[in-house]
Amino acid sequence: MRTVPAAADDVFIGNGEMARLMRATDWSATPLGPVSGWPEALKVALRLLLTSRFEMWLGWGPDVAFFYNDAYRPTLGQKHPQSLAMPARQLWPEIWEDIKDRIESVYLRGEATWDRALLLLMERNGYPEETYHTFSYSPLIGAGGAVEGLFCAVSEETERVVAERRFDSLRRLALDLAQADRRDAVLRAAERALAANDRDCPFGLIYLHEGTGARLVARAGIPAGHTAAPAWLAPDVVSRWPLSGRDALISLHDVADLPTGAWTMPPRQAAVIPLMGQGSDAAAGMLVVGLNPHRPHDTDYAAYLALFAGQISAQLASADAHESERQRAAALAEAVRLREAAADALRQANAGLLSVVEQRTAERDRLRILFERAPGFMCVLSGPDHVFEFMNEAYQQLVGHRSLVGLSLREAMPELAGQGFVEILDEVMRTGRPFVGRDLTVDLQRVPNGPLEERFVNLVYQPIIGADGSVTGIFAEGQDVTEQKHTELALRELNATLETRIETAVRERQEVEEALRQSQKMEAVGQLTGGIAHDFNNLLTGIIGSLDLMQRRMASGRMEGVERYITTATMSANRAAALTHRLLAFSRRQPIDPRAVDANRLMTTMEDLLRRTIGETVALVLELEEDLWKALCDPHQLESAVLNLAINARDAMPDGGRLTIATCNVTVDPDGELRAHDAVPGDYICVAVSDTGTGMTPDVIARAFEPFFTTKPIGQGTGLGLSMVYGFARQSEGFTRILSTPGEGTSIRIYIPRHAGGEPEVVRDGAVPANRQARGGEVVLVVEDEPAVRALVIEVLADLGYHMIAAHDGPAGLAVLESDRRIDLLVTDVGLPGMNGRQLADAARAVRPDLKILFMTGYAEKAAASGGFLEPGMEMVIKPFTVETLQARIAEIL
Repeated sequence: MRTVPAAADDVFIGNGEMARLMRATDWSATPLGPVSGWPEALKVALRLLLTSRFEMWLGWGPDVAFFYNDAYRPTLGQKHPQSLAMPARQLWPEIWEDIKDRIESVYLRGEATWDRALLLLMERNGYPEETYHTFSYSPLIGAGGAVEGLFCAVSEETERVVAERRFDSLRRLALDLAQADRRDAVLRAAERALAANDRDCPFGLIYLHEGTGARLVARAGIPAGHTAAPAWLAPDVVSRWPLSGRDALISLHDVADLPTGAWTMPPRQAAVIPLMGQGSDAAAGMLVVGLNPHRPHDTDYAAYLALFAGQISAQLASADAHESERQRAAALAEAVRLREAAADALRQANAGLLSVVEQRTAERDRLRILFERAPGFMCVLSGPDHVFEFMNEAYQQLVGHRSLVGLSLREAMPELAGQGFVEILDEVMRTGRPFVGRDLTVDLQRVPNGPLEERFVNLVYQPIIGADGSVTGIFAEGQDVTEQKHTELALRELNATLETRIETAVRERQEVEEALRQSQKMEAVGQLTGGIAHDFNNLLTGIIGSLDLMQRRMASGRMEGVERYITTATMSANRAAALTHRLLAFSRRQPIDPRAVDANRLMTTMEDLLRRTIGETVALVLELEEDLWKALCDPHQLESAVLNLAINARDAMPDGGRLTIATCNVTVDPDGELRAHDAVPGDYICVAVSDTGTGMTPDVIARAFEPFFTTKPIGQGTGLGLSMVYGFARQSEGFTRILSTPGEGTSIRIYIPRHAGGEPEVVRDGAVPANRQARGGEVVLVVEDEPAVRALVIEVLADLGYHMIAAHDGPAGLAVLESDRRIDLLVTDVGLPGMNGRQLADAARAVRPDLKILFMTGYAEKAAASGGFLEPGMEMVIKPFTVETLQARIAEIL
């Protein structure tokens, strides 16, 4: 353990994290040199820095070497602790242009600086973050009287500035909405508020539902016609903005030319907030806001947007209600005006001819009839005691057909006491202002001596103005909406019950479907394991029998025939390895080496092999498309798949025929025919192997890719050929398709994704001799949990003259790697227990960056495809392997 000099204890005082870190630092290895040689001014400043609980940092020397205390540490984020003593320009390259003039003011002129809430875009958490800081730079004077450093006291005010900005945005919106009593005015106020806060809202959209779709009614910060601002959202068209009526967070990484608001960077995400309707759980629309690319979408941000949307929702509902009542009041005022006009005409008639009086009287009677027959309830109350003058039939039906004319409201309907209606009438008489009420509850005694009955009404109290301008009475008009309210309640209850019943039925159906899927899975697993056991028992019989005979012959001293038994056992083992690779191909778990492949060239090089395989009775035709795209796949697996298909085609043509291998470019459209085969839209190259043989029936096509399914006689096939082709295509992120007609032939097509890059096919250099001997005492670390494999590798390395170190698992191998022993090559199994081979390799590269690594694997997930798994200086050998293969791969990597 390094001893801390006494000088460091005197300077780096305290028990804080930064004091401990500074004491543990070897300053003699830095440009600042040993602590004992530091200027006294620097030491004094550091003591002040480390004992203060206020955010502080200081810079020293011409490079402004950075020192800071515990309180300042959160400001650095991920840059701590490597930031200690780092030159300020190197530590803060992203804000250097903002602070360098202030630093030069201190160093060159000895002038202190002061900034309040200065905006700085800091990259301290993996992205350019909007931050605000109030700070002062003060000069640190050295022994010679010159400025040798600066001292900074700082307070980060990001949360305060952002919170005040959002609060001010909500306050301005509220003030603007208070003046908006129409829907259009509400939307324009929302646009102004969105445009005013273009830091948190680089752009904003408001959609209101119309039927099953939604229409764009307001926008801010984004031009009309932009791809991100469609004028109409249809329910049957996939749209970026969902119509679900729920909060959503939408990625914008694929949208070009987005507005940036106050920033130079466009939003990376947009928030969708529903605009809830008044008195309803359903959304009336939605607010879409492009999010600030320099702030996280945390709970504070989400709460601000929810409050913003809530104000808009409430004011839209208020504007709609206000407009409805304004129209009703206007209609009632017109009715009152007509009545007053009739009365005035009557007064004029009294001064004129009797015929005119009679005519006006008839008109009044007609109006009274209309009044009586009006569907809504009406009555006229006179005087401050609200005496009933007359009322229509609808009013009598509402209150229970009682005697009202000539009685005051308190006398005729005593049950209204305490319900607030008498007080409202008094207020209308006193002020002369009409009253409009919606969905008011009133308890009425509609039957003499009966119980009170709850009714719901919409009503208007309109003052009647006399000739002298005073209020002489009140005209009351409205509708009894009790039945409508009861119907709405019953409908809501019905909808709630219906939803529950539907959810129950859907859940029961899903449970049945899941049980069926599990049954099908178990049946497929049983078929697969039975086929594997059958084939492996046959192969193991050849291996075990041959080894048993060898043992018997060798025990009796007879060596004749031993070589034949060795050959038989080796052939059975190789067939077992091939069966294992086919199973891995079917399961899409075999290690692959995807690269850019010229399929035309591959088919051409296979032509001689194919002709020898299919025999002379079958004609081979190659139809290769010119300008064929490069395919992204493992060329060896593609070659094996085509050979398997050619063998199947040959067997389907026992009397001879024609085998055609064709290539072409294919683009799968989102709505095209090939989408039914689970194909991802995009570009593919197609390799089609077609024959003129017996063909397949639909039921055979349906099972063709099942493992161990075959139509060949017993002993002529494993039933894994097409399974391997299917597994190779799916592992390569492609798909397959079978076209066949019984008696006419079959075409099996493999679709492989197009390679997006332009690099040529990767071709290995010339072969390295497999018996290459070790040079200069090269040391190999072997990490393998299987003792037999570990012993085999060690023996091969010993034959080649290498020094070996063996480890049985990852932690044991890591202990060797972290020591100072010489290691030239790491040979490790991928599937180690606990720490796997890939994790061991990463840990090894951390301490030995140039270490060469050879992976051994017999089962690798898709991530083991060498296109993403292997780095420079890494190779892979697939189990089972021969001694020659292992020697060649070790010689190649070294």
